[in-house]
Amino acid sequence: MTAPVLPRPRRPAVLLLLGALTALAVLSVLAAAAAGGDNLVLMDAGPIARHGAPVAAMLADLAGALTLGGAVVAGWLLREAADRARVLLVVAVAAGATTLLRGAALGLSYAVATGQPVGSPRFGSDLPVFLGTDLGTWLLSGVLLAAATTTVAVLGASVGIARSVVALASLVAFAAAMTGHAAGDETHEVGTSTMLIHLLAVGAWVGGLAVLQLLPARSRDDAQVVRRYSHLALICWIALALSGVWALAVRMNSPGEILTSAYVQIGLAKAVLLLMLGALGVLQRRQIASGFETPGTGQHARSTYRRLALLELALMGLAVALAAAMSSSPPPAEAGAPPEGPAGVLTGYPLPPAPDLLTVLGAWRPAPFGMALACALVLLWWRPSAPPRPRAQSLRLVLGALALVLLTSGPWNVYGKVLISAHVLQHLLLMVPAGLLLGSVCLVPRRLRAVVGGRWWVAMLLAALGPVLLIAVYLGPLLRPALDGHAAHLALQLLALAAGVLTALAARTVPQSARRWQRTAVRGAPLLLGLGAGAMLMTTDLLIAASWFGATGRTWWADALADQHRAGIAVLVVVALTAAVVLAVARRGAPPED
Repeated sequence: MTAPVLPRPRRPAVLLLLGALTALAVLSVLAAAAAGGDNLVLMDAGPIARHGAPVAAMLADLAGALTLGGAVVAGWLLREAADRARVLLVVAVAAGATTLLRGAALGLSYAVATGQPVGSPRFGSDLPVFLGTDLGTWLLSGVLLAAATTTVAVLGASVGIARSVVALASLVAFAAAMTGHAAGDETHEVGTSTMLIHLLAVGAWVGGLAVLQLLPARSRDDAQVVRRYSHLALICWIALALSGVWALAVRMNSPGEILTSAYVQIGLAKAVLLLMLGALGVLQRRQIASGFETPGTGQHARSTYRRLALLELALMGLAVALAAAMSSSPPPAEAGAPPEGPAGVLTGYPLPPAPDLLTVLGAWRPAPFGMALACALVLLWWRPSAPPRPRAQSLRLVLGALALVLLTSGPWNVYGKVLISAHVLQHLLLMVPAGLLLGSVCLVPRRLRAVVGGRWWVAMLLAALGPVLLIAVYLGPLLRPALDGHAAHLALQLLALAAGVLTALAARTVPQSARRWQRTAVRGAPLLLGLGAGAMLMTTDLLIAASWFGATGRTWWADALADQHRAGIAVLVVVALTAAVVLAVARRGAPPED
């Protein structure tokens, strides 16, 4: 297949784009200066770092958004192979630019953090020390992940390549979110999680709309593509609105800073822009509803939609410039001392009260990422282009989403920081029932069916893979980082959820023609692993993550080993209940295939 060739851009369009980027760069510099106030660190770093940091952040965010959004459009929305190839060429260029810009941002962040002006004799002398810090590690990770994204993006123009780029670009956004300012100690997790949601939503929305404008008219105005993108944009708008308000709230010391803090006022300006974008979205959806193919009015609807899309991109650029200025400036909320006691030093949160019925029911610590993931699943399930589904499937999806929110924001999220029993139970319940419920309704990937190929023993191995990985984390050295760092904490939760989804999908790949004992073996393998894990937790005298769970300073349930034995009992109870449900479902018959 010949390589796609983009039409040569017209000189006025190039000049207009360069002028717009220059204006956004100036705006980001001015906004960063206003938001930073009298921050001496930025002044000590010299003018290149002081003015270059927000510009590099803005350009890196725009290039990253183009990479992520373009890959989303290519991987899920486009129908023509030629259009996909054209978009992925743009994505590859944007990914390369992201790599270079994130590298520049790393150097400027080093200058800001160390107070060494770019070009000074000592610049770079202690770079290895900086890269060993959390900030340096995540900045370097972002550069390496962006380079990997670029490598994958140039490998081809298939749907699989596009979706792989989405996964890698999402990891780049994850690394960027971990570098963001997160306000006070107890709101650190909220700050980083809301920034991650923000970056993913902006990328899918801004980048997707931008690449659609680069397609030929027949594809840019394709009614089905536009409708599917419009629903995606609505999801992104909701995510941005909720995460933006939440993120700004945790970065404020008091509501009075609306009048006194330039940082907060810039955040409010972003909110105004978001409202304007919402209004434009309503107007665009009206043009879509009127029908692009309607005789007489279709041409007018298409041209109006295009003009609104260009205006929307301009407002998005302003919002990204303001966001880059905020990310390059310290928020008003200053990091204070951690809560008192060993639990406060370890977890950043005060030790929760002794668990009883009332305190457990009232123990809530909202987790933005779990809530956003649950909402995205529900909105995607009821998207306009979704096929009709049985009510039972919709009920299972809603129950799985509710379980996800409850387990990531409820009592297990509070007590899981200090009790190994709550920690184990949280991840077990994310796997069963949350993961199993979600895995029972989503489509079984064709590649997974091809891998299994009707072989029951392959399905059994895949069904057991998730629980094996989760057990390996608890027995290996990876549990301690998951307790200490928010990124690894989220990764472990996603692993538990994905383990349940994979188990359900693997069980569904077994054909009905398979023998009963083969289907039983596939469903029973994860249960046997659960029995073994529960028995080990209940009988062992070796405390898992003793430097954490044995050092929280609890005056209640002080015996950490006894709590670990309680975790084993809880695992056995959950396994027994799951086995009973599996037997009941097997007697009633397997759920219908997709």
